[in-house]
Amino acid sequence: MRNRSKYLILLRENIKISGAVILSLIFLIVSTISIRAGGTILWLIPPALIMVLIAFYSIDKFLLLTVFLVPLSIQLRFIIPGFPADIFLPTELMLAGILILMVFKVFITGEINRKIIVHPVSIASFLMLGWYLITSLTSTMPGISLKSFIARLWFFAGFYLLAAEIFRKPGRIRSYFLAYITGMIPVVIYYLVRMWQAGIVNQKAAYTAIRPFFNDHTSFGASLAFCIPVIIFLLTDREISRLLRVVLSVVLLAFSAAFLFSYSRAAWISLAAAALVAAIMILKISWKVILPAAVISLLILAMLWSGFMIRLNENRQESSGDLKNHLQSIANIRSDASNMERINRWKSALRMSVEKPVFGWGPATYQFSYAPFQIASEKTIISTNYGEGGNAHSEYLGSLVDSGIPGLILYIVVLLIPVGKGIKIYRTSSNKQVRKIVLALIAGLVTYIIHGALNNFLDTDKISALFWGMIAAVVAIDTWLQEEKEERDFTGGRLL
Repeated sequence: MRNRSKYLILLRENIKISGAVILSLIFLIVSTISIRAGGTILWLIPPALIMVLIAFYSIDKFLLLTVFLVPLSIQLRFIIPGFPADIFLPTELMLAGILILMVFKVFITGEINRKIIVHPVSIASFLMLGWYLITSLTSTMPGISLKSFIARLWFFAGFYLLAAEIFRKPGRIRSYFLAYITGMIPVVIYYLVRMWQAGIVNQKAAYTAIRPFFNDHTSFGASLAFCIPVIIFLLTDREISRLLRVVLSVVLLAFSAAFLFSYSRAAWISLAAAALVAAIMILKISWKVILPAAVISLLILAMLWSGFMIRLNENRQESSGDLKNHLQSIANIRSDASNMERINRWKSALRMSVEKPVFGWGPATYQFSYAPFQIASEKTIISTNYGEGGNAHSEYLGSLVDSGIPGLILYIVVLLIPVGKGIKIYRTSSNKQVRKIVLALIAGLVTYIIHGALNNFLDTDKISALFWGMIAAVVAIDTWLQEEKEERDFTGGRLL
């Protein structure tokens, strides 16, 4: 036992040295790639050295710095057009370093709290990632799938495992989301200025006005939908100073304006659904009322289905700069190219899943494989057969195509467990601060549960930082409450 302790101490002392060597190698590889591509990396050396120093001085602060930089990260393809590999810089390089450190912490030094490792959410996530690895190996395009798996692995390691661990310290939950929101502020200002220059109600300009920070307006809208419930929580947080509360009020107005003029209909729907769920929780409406109401609503919808479909087919309102008309276009499945193309992608995904129902086609392979599964009558003016059209536009169908039925089931389980835990905490906790933050976390997660039916962005750092961060916060809070029950020495101030 004594020898084992000495071994662990020696490992911990050498982690920083090993990490420094590994990060230096990563930096050398990136430098070589940049030079071969005709660029220069001299200007990157000072900030890179600062980041390495922060990483080895405090991994907590390094994660917060990474989260702050997530909204500001830029895809390599915007820097070097046509480059064969594509990552978000600098955050994915930082996350790669975090992943290496987390492997040491979990499997060698055992520094991660065991309650986090054995938590039901963690177990479900490990199973999901394990299946993701298996389906990467059985993939129709193993190289692409393994790259996707590695990216998702470092998102999980940094934004979930490390985040859940650092959330054990006072104030870290608040700090994590404040870091992201702070990083979003210049991005929101940039977007609003560009939209103002294009004419603020210019719906077509919204598609590209957010580049190079986000791919398009839909992922930007999804990010804002996550942030808004958290900002509302922070405004009611008793630990927030009056000055910061004033600043956050201005930030909320700016984020709401950017959200409105993002013209992301999926984001609008998701935030409305989150508001409904939050209202149900605040009003303490019983499931005995909700379930019968849901059943009655479904029965009414079934009886009126024929008329409903006729109305949908009669709707000719297309995407528009006019916010009212743009909202009405959500139900246009007859002539709106965006809606029709989504349906085309969904139907193609379902046909693909029938052919490979268990292991799927392999992670991140949809866009390279769906073309033969399109039907001519379902194609739109924006359909493509060349693999540059993007993904399945659904987190659920994307999981089904990528990793088969088991992959879809595991993803749904990973979604539902933290929401269920959060609802239970909200109903049973007597700590008002805990209830407030849990309400904001559930609202944020609900936005993506809904949004995920219409888009899929978990392969990006922008959404993964918020998605996994919110799940990690719920898990951390649940873990602390278990310790309170076991040890009877828990204090409310420790949470936030």
